Amino acid sequence: MCFYSYFLLSFLALVVLGVGSVLGYAFRDRIALGMQDQMYQSLDMYGRRRLTTVSWDMTQEDLHCCGVENYRDWNDRIPDSCCMDDYGARKRPCQQLQTSLTIYRMGCYEAIAEALTRNCLLLGGTSLILMVVIVPATIIAYYMLTTV
Repeated sequence: MCFYSYFLLSFLALVVLGVGSVLGYAFRDRIALGMQDQMYQSLDMYGRRRLTTVSWDMTQEDLHCCGVENYRDWNDRIPDSCCMDDYGARKRPCQQLQTSLTIYRMGCYEAIAEALTRNCLLLGGTSLILMVVIVPATIIAYYMLTTV
């Protein structure tokens, strides 16, 4: 019974990992457009939904970006998370001085795409390592299941 459960779980993990990797690669352009659309829709929820506000603030501060394409996406309500830090770790007054010197220039869509591109080898390598580990484990579990 234990071998059967192990075989079933490892086979299921193998299928999910394989199908997810193939579908993610095949539909990467559609996923990117969907992400961009969701980012634009979430701009309106900034300040009204706490999770959306925190997500935007963390993204903009961590990736040094502003808006989806650029800071103009925020219209006249540019959040403080778009502002660059001064040397004293204080925010510059980007609400009053909306220039490229006080606001991050890169849009967050581009910043996220660059971060994913930088990490794609890590993601792909991790998937391959998991496949290398799971395939033999599944074969051994199947062999033990058929011989018992």
